[in-house]
Amino acid sequence: MNGRRLLHLLLMLLLLHRGSYGVEVLEFQKDGEANMETVAEYGGRLDRSWKLQSLTLCARFQIFHMHGRGTFFQLWDRPDNLTSQLRGELWLERVRSVIAHRWKFQQIKEKFRAYRWYHLCFTYNHMSSGYKIYIDGDLNYKTTYEVDRPVYGDTIRLGQGEQLEHSFSGALSQVNVWDHPLSADTIAEMATCKIDLKGNYISWDAGWTLFNVTSYTVSLKQFCHWTAKTTYFWFPETSRELATYVCEALGSHLPLPTTMDEVHSWYNISSATWPDEPSLCRDNFWASIDDMKEEGYWVTHYDQSPVAVNTWKDNEPNGIFFENCAEIEPTGLADIDCVTNKRCSVCKFSQIAFFSLLGICESELQNVHFKVSQDYMGHLLFRGYGEYQIHKEGEEWVWFNVKTTQTVARLDPQSPLGMPMGRRTWHLETSVCGQMSGTRTLCLTSCPDQSYTCDDATCIPLDSRCDRKYDCQDNSDETNCQLVKKPNDYRKDLVPRVSHKNNNKSLPVALNITIESINIDTTRMMMFVSYSLKMTWYDYRLMFLNLKLDDNLNVLSFEEIMSLWTPLVGFINTKSSKLSVMDKETVLYLRRLQPHTHTDNSAPGEVTLYSGEENPLIISRVYFTDYICDFNLVLYPFDQQHCDMHLRIHSASKEYITIDETSTSAKYISSGLLLEYQVSQLTVHFDKSSKFSDVKVRIPLKRRVGYALTDIYIPSLVLLLISYLSLFFRQHIFEVRIMTTLTALLVMATLFSQVSSSLPKTSYFKMVDVWLLFCIVMSFLIIIFHVIIDLSIKDVTNPWSHPPSKVTKVIPLSDPGALSPTPTLNTSIITKIYNFPTKGYVSMAQYGIFSILVLFNLMYWSYIFG
Repeated sequence: MNGRRLLHLLLMLLLLHRGSYGVEVLEFQKDGEANMETVAEYGGRLDRSWKLQSLTLCARFQIFHMHGRGTFFQLWDRPDNLTSQLRGELWLERVRSVIAHRWKFQQIKEKFRAYRWYHLCFTYNHMSSGYKIYIDGDLNYKTTYEVDRPVYGDTIRLGQGEQLEHSFSGALSQVNVWDHPLSADTIAEMATCKIDLKGNYISWDAGWTLFNVTSYTVSLKQFCHWTAKTTYFWFPETSRELATYVCEALGSHLPLPTTMDEVHSWYNISSATWPDEPSLCRDNFWASIDDMKEEGYWVTHYDQSPVAVNTWKDNEPNGIFFENCAEIEPTGLADIDCVTNKRCSVCKFSQIAFFSLLGICESELQNVHFKVSQDYMGHLLFRGYGEYQIHKEGEEWVWFNVKTTQTVARLDPQSPLGMPMGRRTWHLETSVCGQMSGTRTLCLTSCPDQSYTCDDATCIPLDSRCDRKYDCQDNSDETNCQLVKKPNDYRKDLVPRVSHKNNNKSLPVALNITIESINIDTTRMMMFVSYSLKMTWYDYRLMFLNLKLDDNLNVLSFEEIMSLWTPLVGFINTKSSKLSVMDKETVLYLRRLQPHTHTDNSAPGEVTLYSGEENPLIISRVYFTDYICDFNLVLYPFDQQHCDMHLRIHSASKEYITIDETSTSAKYISSGLLLEYQVSQLTVHFDKSSKFSDVKVRIPLKRRVGYALTDIYIPSLVLLLISYLSLFFRQHIFEVRIMTTLTALLVMATLFSQVSSSLPKTSYFKMVDVWLLFCIVMSFLIIIFHVIIDLSIKDVTNPWSHPPSKVTKVIPLSDPGALSPTPTLNTSIITKIYNFPTKGYVSMAQYGIFSILVLFNLMYWSYIFG
């Protein structure tokens, strides 16, 4: 037992300290020339009867060049002539494993770069049909698919496929195969050089038979701590402008020593680089600072950052505003004139500089990417991963195809500064993107992914392009900001067809209505609405360019809007049936919902393409529309109404266009309290009865009764009570009683007239009409009672209406007036009549009117609120 533990401990120590031992590395086609003779064959034993159901294939690799694809591993079975039992294949932007003649491409998250070590693993589990890809220990992709066949073979080779363009150019190491899927933790430990695990089916240490392949040994840790050798590109005496441009275009900067040791090092580096040519530049190099904008304020030329320079020579800087640039001399920095002087320049690279030639319509990245090298001072060679290279012939830059030995294009001699880096004009000599001849703009750039190349070859973040502010020093980032790319057969009069991902046969268009203000005119039965109407749809025919996450940066120009198909909406319940309009107030923007699908390889720049099938168009405009309402005013002023905004898509029938019910919405964003109404929650109703797609936005309106109560009901009720109280006045003051009631009646009639004039004329009675008519009728009835009571009082109070009593009286002759008869009042009859008929009329009026008032109010308010 102790012996086993000791053996296990020794094995673990061997794995953990593998970095002290050498790991073999094989190099294939380092010169980049493809041939079928560079191959390594497995020296271990293979058993055809060992059939793999699950497996893991891992390898560590570097890419030198790319010929179509790089087949780094192949297991085949010669007796059964199965050439693709297990294969590992590389492209710059994707990988592929072939398992028992079944394969699946997978795009990687970050493109492979030449001369950089990568660790790659493919795993397959036949129990779960799980397939995974790991790059540098991280899971890059996983899926499920069934292989249903075992993997076996009798021959393994590295570096070759069946065709010349499938051969591998690069370095390989630690190629191993297991008969089971390794865990993610184990793969991560292998990728980070913690362990050097050997395969139980194919082991890297089993040995390889090499044909035209070189080998060397490195430590395990060197794979994970690999750093590129610092390189320097040197250029003879040039102007400050050209020196700055060259270094920036190559992805570097002019130097700026911060210590005197660094100042001295540039002379030493130059002497070591060019030992046999003392006449070449050994000192006096351009530095990367200037004080052009403000005297004495030194900044770096590439980002205008202030610099505190402590490496000036004695008595420097001393040129004030006549000398605004700096040079590196053997004893320190000195300021010199930027225009008249020429100095040598050097560009420092901590890793190999890579370039891309954009705008050549190449689908294979190996024909797009280049690496730059320098054989002698001032010389630059851009050698492609594939069949192209760019070099200088005499005084002319040439784009050359080394495979066909043909010149593809020549740089325009009038190009700025005479260098190919950046966005330049080329004269074609062979077909490029279907263009046989003439000039074509191309872009040679060293900018990394997610960057944009300015015309002068400097780089800015991709999102900074076309963001309505200048970021490039030459202001080229705000030009050619086209957002939409249409096919040649695009027609704006045709409705876009539906995506195959959509189950509907007709194009769904979402309507989003945001109401800002509402004004109701009850008399005219009109609703005046101010609102924003947004329409959203997809157009699979379109491709969108360089979309931003901010919608405000994806706004189309008016000319672009007028060139596209857009929905036409009619406002049905309006006078003359108004339609949506396209004018200067219309805004159409694109919304980025999905990541870009690919890049435009025909564009001379970094142009990302977004599918119109996955990213919508949104058109928006503010409208001020008068909608006709159909109010039912029976319960006025205690009514609840609604008014609809009836919209219809007129562009085509619903067989071609439908309203997207799941995305259509309406909302009101202002105060819900209007002058007469209170706005409730809006609802959306879809009408499928017509030929076209219709939607109604229903706006519920609850009338605010405060005005009616204070201006109609309370005044009329007070007047009615005044009329009723006149029944309690003393009966003999008829003029007061009748004038009080008549005045109340006239005021109520005036009030009724005013209310009627403020409401629509209807053929039916409104509840307010019933109330006011009731008040008027009751006042009139009270007047009748007053008249009856007054008549009854007059009948009993006339003293001449009864015969006089017989009276004997002596009339003196001396009194002439004594001859006139004197009437005698019958007070007993008056008392009798007054106490019975008149008092009965008054009581009947008082109690009768009161009963009617109570009964009517009970019925009236019960009907309204019941």
